[in-house]
This record gives sequence, structure tokens and C-alpha cells, in this order.
Amino acid sequence: MGLSETSNISFFSLSISDLLVSLSAAVVQITYNPPVSVMKLPSGAPVSEIGMAGSFIMFPCMGCSAWITNILSVERCLCISTPLKIKEIFTEKRTMLLILTMATYQSILIILLLSYPSPPYDVPNARRLRYITSSFSAPSFICFFVVLISTTLLVVKLKQNLEWRNKAAKQSNKNSGSLKETKAARCVAAICTIFIMCFTPNVALIFAGIVYSELTPHNLYFGTLIVALYEISSMFQVLSSVVNIFVYYTMSTKYREVFKAIFYCKSDVAR
Repeated sequence: MGLSETSNISFFSLSISDLLVSLSAAVVQITYNPPVSVMKLPSGAPVSEIGMAGSFIMFPCMGCSAWITNILSVERCLCISTPLKIKEIFTEKRTMLLILTMATYQSILIILLLSYPSPPYDVPNARRLRYITSSFSAPSFICFFVVLISTTLLVVKLKQNLEWRNKAAKQSNKNSGSLKETKAARCVAAICTIFIMCFTPNVALIFAGIVYSELTPHNLYFGTLIVALYEISSMFQVLSSVVNIFVYYTMSTKYREVFKAIFYCKSDVAR
């Protein structure tokens, strides 16, 4: 589909991040649960250590997805609100530089998470907790509210544009460009809505921990409950990364055509 548009750059980056989340989540589920978790590595360490290391890759990648979703929502909101200025604000180079900066930031934190301190990874450590907060909790918490606000504004603007387009339905040729932008905005709105729904449990847990500091996985009374709630919230966040491809396929005609040309109709295209 090419990377000539800012939205394609963001969608492509989000796809890579979602793929990393899905793969690392699969590794976590395979290696961190019995009977695989009780097996031993050649070094003598349990296989569950791989699952813990995989989770330290999964959560920063979730933070990366949150950053990119944030960029998508703000860019589409501005595109609908100020269509004449958006090309000056969000250029291809700026979008790519912004995403690369964010990816570099998350990559550095992943390296720090996996290199300090050494295993066992399930032992509480204050410095590791700061890394996790910086790479996942803080980005997801901040991006959640930015995406919530920008998506709300985007939906309102889409409704206004729909009413205007219905009144000017006869000017179909003049509105072809705006129709394309509207379809892209709807796709972004759908992805952002899924993001909001799937990240709400985690943001609620983070907010509850800020209000009442005793709500931690290591608390004597609430520990088991908090761990269970975080497991559920993590499942929803992984779900957010898994279902995005179905949104692309359902709502983007161009994506669907390219997808079919590559995977379904290769022989027909060759003819």
C-alpha cells in the first residue's frame, strides 16, 4: 500500500507493534503455565523465566502501541477539524521521526528491563518497577486520556461532516477527497474505540493504585486479587492488538484488495 501517507506510516508501525505484542503474549502463555513452566532449561532455571522475560517485552510493546494509537487519533482529529493545515503539521518525515523516537525510547527500556537486574524476574525490584512504569504504565495512562478526548472530538466532527455531506450529496465529485478522509477517520475511530475499551481496566487499576497505594500485587491482603485483575486487564490489552487487523480488513477497501491480491488471488492477479 506504500508509505506515502502519514496514516499508512502510523498503521504500518502499529501493525508491527501489535505483531510483537501478540507473539510475546503467545510465548508468555506457553512458557509461564504448567506443564511447560515447571520444566528446566539447560542452565537449571525454570522455563517460566522465559515467560517473565517475554512479559517484559510484551508490556513495552503495548506502550508502543498506545503511543502510535495516540498519534493516529490526534492526526485524524486534526485532519477532520483543520483539513487545510494538517499537511503542514503532520508530514511524512515528522510522523516517521516521531514514531522512531518513541520506538527508540521503548527499546532502551526493554534492554534495561532485561539486563538489570539478572533473573529471577519474579522477585520484586524497585528499579525494575520504575522501568515498567516508564515503559508501559505511564504511556498507557497518558495516551488513554489523549485518545479518549481526541476520539470523542473525532466522532463529533464525523457526525457533523455526515450531515453536511447529506445536504451536499449532489456535489459527489467535489466531495470525493473528503469521503476518502472520512473513511480513514472512521477506521481510526474504530481502532481508538477498541483501544479505549480494552485499556479501561488497566487504567482503572493504575488510578486505583495511585489513590490507594496499598493496592499492589505484593500486598498481603489484596495481592492475589490485584494479580488476578492485572491478568484480566492484560488479556484485554492483548486482545486490542489482535483484533486490529480485522478492523483494517473490514473498514479499508484498499487494504482488503491488497490483502486478497497477496493471500487469496495471487494466481488471478498474475493472469
